[in-house]
Amino acid sequence: MINTSTTKKRYLGVELNLISILFSGVAKVLNKFSLVSLNPILGGVLTSAFASLFTLIVVLVKFKKVEIVKNKWVILLGLTNAVGVLLQYIALSILSPVTVTLIARIYLVYVFLLGFLFLGEKISGWDYVAIIACIAGSMLVSSGRAEFDSAIAIVCAFIYPFMYAANNVIAKYLVKDNNPSDVLLFNHVVSAVLLLVSGFFISGTYSKIPFEGVAFNFGGAFFNGFLSLLLFYISLKYITAGKANIVRALGPLVVIVYSYFFFPISITPKIIWGAVLLIIATAIVTFKQNKQEASK
Repeated sequence: MINTSTTKKRYLGVELNLISILFSGVAKVLNKFSLVSLNPILGGVLTSAFASLFTLIVVLVKFKKVEIVKNKWVILLGLTNAVGVLLQYIALSILSPVTVTLIARIYLVYVFLLGFLFLGEKISGWDYVAIIACIAGSMLVSSGRAEFDSAIAIVCAFIYPFMYAANNVIAKYLVKDNNPSDVLLFNHVVSAVLLLVSGFFISGTYSKIPFEGVAFNFGGAFFNGFLSLLLFYISLKYITAGKANIVRALGPLVVIVYSYFFFPISITPKIIWGAVLLIIATAIVTFKQNKQEASK
């Protein structure tokens, strides 16, 4: 049986995640606007730098000092975040936020894969149905938008969720022994440094920094790189990474609502069927998790 205190903590974890995806959805729209004048690398540098600043302020105000995250895995944490941010910006610079977000539901497959490889979680029964539905749905959505000049963006849209899935698994490991805010801070600092250095190897990255693009980027960094991710990290104290990721699967619906007024896309049969399959995949995973909770 689950006691009342444990149940309240799990509800708190779910609520924090729901609020987190609301902020994350706003950020995707703002980031799309920022990429009108910013290149993806500069956008990534600014996002990580702004998020580092926001997190540092919170840490200093709340805890008065920064605790160094000494675990070497923090480097990989920042690297996965840096690559994820960059690939997401490349995808957003060409595709609509709705398309990118729907394709990114392939994230569920990556969670299964990483859980099996690194956490020893078994894949069986309905898991396979969810994986197949998720892959098929993502393929249908991407093929509904596939054009010659969008091929790279579609590839990036498929790869960046893997980086975030890996980032979340590493974060779950690190928050066991470190304050979530410190983990978040070093995640962004390492990411900012890596992206900043990479920008010097690509001509024109820092040749022009338009104010309007920076303003939209600032907003995106605040809502997603800082506020949304901080709430997600805190929620990991109350629920598992798998359950948190299930709640975050509602993200595409939020982005669709936000994006409707600014970046409407033609809804084709492929996109509709793809979205249905992605919803089915999410429903299967959610039902399984609820069943496991009830049996404890």
